[in-house]
Amino acid sequence: MKTSEINALTAPTQYIEANGISFAYRRFGKPSAIPLVGFQHFTGTLDNWDPIILDGLAAEREIIIFDNAGVGNSSGETPDNVLAMTNDAVNFIKALGISKIDVLGFSLGGFIAQYLGEQHPDLINKIIIVGAAPQGTKALHNFPELIGRAQQKEPMEIFLYIFFTSSQESRNKGKAALQRLYSRAEDRSKATTEQAVMAQMKAITQWGTESPSINLKRIPHPVLILQGSNDEMMDSDSSYTLFKELPNAILTYYPDAAHGSFYQYPEMFVSQANYFLAN
Repeated sequence: MKTSEINALTAPTQYIEANGISFAYRRFGKPSAIPLVGFQHFTGTLDNWDPIILDGLAAEREIIIFDNAGVGNSSGETPDNVLAMTNDAVNFIKALGISKIDVLGFSLGGFIAQYLGEQHPDLINKIIIVGAAPQGTKALHNFPELIGRAQQKEPMEIFLYIFFTSSQESRNKGKAALQRLYSRAEDRSKATTEQAVMAQMKAITQWGTESPSINLKRIPHPVLILQGSNDEMMDSDSSYTLFKELPNAILTYYPDAAHGSFYQYPEMFVSQANYFLAN
């Protein structure tokens, strides 16, 4: 298959070993000097990226998505703290021989993005953060309870409850997004294991309850922050706090949107993200 024909639904899953872990990843898109690396949400795998978003971004640059340690098709044990997850990700990137990346961090991936910007500034060019929050966000104190409420629902309703608002328009867009996430028929990632779920849950809860260890003012990179107007998980207002602390940030709120704002507005997100990364 020609490189130009490879997209989010056909890119093969590849593997590379770093520090004793076999990382599963997919790499495709227009060749570029600086690839965009995606960092996923709680329990998310390679197949939780919206194909519309990936293909829209891949039209302008190379895209790399991966399963971090212990998640999906990657081996190893998932750490129970964000810093260790960040270190695993850096090992993966260095194993690929890449010296500079743009970052797309969604939710938990947005926490990793903050550590990357502060602790590995030379590795980072620009950062996009979707549906995340700075350390100490009080909404995350109740993260296990929110997930517990979600788990009582049917599978489709779990997705809609976490990522979309209760309006009919938002729910309809959520159902369409869910169909897109399952449009890849073959070579899919394994479901996240219980060990990874519990470790990530602890890491996310600690992000909200422990004393902040990141100095956001030390992150000099251009940062694009995108958030839904009604993100119960992260508290939408926390993105404004993040914006105020980062010295070189832009903030956009999407209307009638929750935690999965870019699932709801994929074309708008692609347009904004491509402009930000190119200019």
